[in-house]
Amino acid sequence: MTLKLDGFVRKSKVIKIGTKDWKFTEISLADLAEFKGFLTEQRKKINDERRARLIEDAGKIENIDAMELLKLTDSAISEEELEDEMETIAGLGFLAYLSLRYAHTGIDQEQAMQIVTPGHIDEITEAMFPNPEKRPDAPGSKKKGTKEKTSRSQQQ
Repeated sequence: MTLKLDGFVRKSKVIKIGTKDWKFTEISLADLAEFKGFLTEQRKKINDERRARLIEDAGKIENIDAMELLKLTDSAISEEELEDEMETIAGLGFLAYLSLRYAHTGIDQEQAMQIVTPGHIDEITEAMFPNPEKRPDAPGSKKKGTKEKTSRSQQQ
């Protein structure tokens, strides 16, 4: 009797980029949570700048409540925003860092960003998300599904 551990053992793939072999490990839920935390920190920095600007601008205009404006800046990252960010070069670079750090312990985010080049994006994405249905750009993913729902509701 053999145990099937496909769902428990993370897959990895070696990709030759330039003259070096890079071992990419499948992205886990913990990695995605860290990615979301990274995006939340980025958003917090941007929101802090917006808050200061909004308070200053609201003070110049009499009929605007600064607190109501501030509520607009405080929003959580939606699943759609997360998926959109995963498809950017910066997002892919951070995901590549999360994937590479298991086999290449000395790598930092800057180095990972340099590894992600247009010629290797598809191969890197496949290594990080080996199951096609789990890729952010996969047909039928949540993002694609919401677009279909939107278009159906507009048709009715």
